[in-house]
Formats: sequence, C-alpha cells, structure tokens
Amino acid sequence: MALKAQIVANWVYIGPREEGLRVMAPVLALNPPVTNIQVVPWNKLALKAAGGADALICQKNSSHNTWWANLRRLPSSTLQVSFDELNNFYKLYPEARGTTINAETFPNQAMAAVPDDDSAYPWRDALGYIQIGVVTESGNAAGDPAAEAGNSLARRLRDSWAAASGYPDLSVYVNYARGDEKLRQRYGSRKLPRLAALKKKYDPRNVFAYNNVLPMEYRE
Repeated sequence: MALKAQIVANWVYIGPREEGLRVMAPVLALNPPVTNIQVVPWNKLALKAAGGADALICQKNSSHNTWWANLRRLPSSTLQVSFDELNNFYKLYPEARGTTINAETFPNQAMAAVPDDDSAYPWRDALGYIQIGVVTESGNAAGDPAAEAGNSLARRLRDSWAAASGYPDLSVYVNYARGDEKLRQRYGSRKLPRLAALKKKYDPRNVFAYNNVLPMEYRE
C-alpha cells in the first residue's frame, strides 16, 4: 500500500462543531477508513490543516518543486487520470513518493461579488487551484532522474488541468506562479495594460524587479 496513491481529504468548516458535522454527514457516510475531527482556534487553522502538511515541506534533504493552475471546474475525469498517472510514477520512482496532487477549493462568493474593475486581481471567478508538488529525497533536484521525471509528469498534468479548467488558457494565482508562465497567465491580459502604465508611473527605475516583475509597457 505504501507505494500506491491514496486520497486524503481535508475539510474546514467555520462554525460550531454540530453544524460542521451536519454539513459533513454525506462525506462521513462514505465510511472513510481514517477520520480525525478537531475543533481548532482560528490562529491554529493553517498549522492543523492538511494534517500538518506545512511541516513536511520544510524537511531537510529533500527537494520540492510545485506547479499550479487555476480552476473554474474540477472534473472527476481529470482527477482520475491524474490519480492513475501518480500511481504509475510511484511504481517507477519510489524515492519520490512524497509527490502529491493537491486540489484546493474555497468559497468564492465574497471574491466574486467584487466587480472585476475594482482591483488588479484577474481570477475572481476561480473556484479553486490544482497543485502538483514534486518531492524527492535527493536534496538536489539538478541531475536527479526522479526529480526530472517528476517535473515532466507535473508539466503534463498541469497542461491537462489547464485544458479542463474552464479557462481558455493556463492561468495561475500570481503567488503560486513558478516563473515559466506568461505574464498574461499570471496577471490576466485585460489587466496588464493598466498595470504596466502604473508600473511606469510609480516605479520607473524598476526597483520592484525581483519576482513576477511587471513591464513598463504591454501589448498582446
């Protein structure tokens, strides 16, 4: 079982335990083999979410590489293909069994209620995000066959999720961008002309040039 992909679900309900259990009743009725239901204060939520996965990201002597895409849709067929591909990857590269596919979804009613022109954020209709996290035990991904195979898998899966996402092209929340995406895939083509004009006005010396840097001018 250790080398097979498994499904782990983490659900968060903001409210009393009794209300949360009523909402979760259809999921609990599936009789998952392992459950862990906790009531935690808001300032511990990020630490407890996903079974404390943040600590795993900080383990020494391992390399981590992440690939993301925004989602308007979360089709079960694409989930199944991703699950099968990950299973095959584990068989070929057991040393990379820390690799995961993580689907994040959040209520987006408040985000979607804000008019699109009110801010620079271009993905207010996103329902969630998909992450392929490639993890190997080498500590150095350069020249590591498992890491190279994992990144090849991740690129392929990201492309398939972009095609199934409900967006016409790959799109990614800018804080999740890995750096190989086009500017329009991070900032949205309809937002970039105005962002570029603001950049030219307020940062003409390009002081803010380290990461996800904006251009002074933008044309499609």
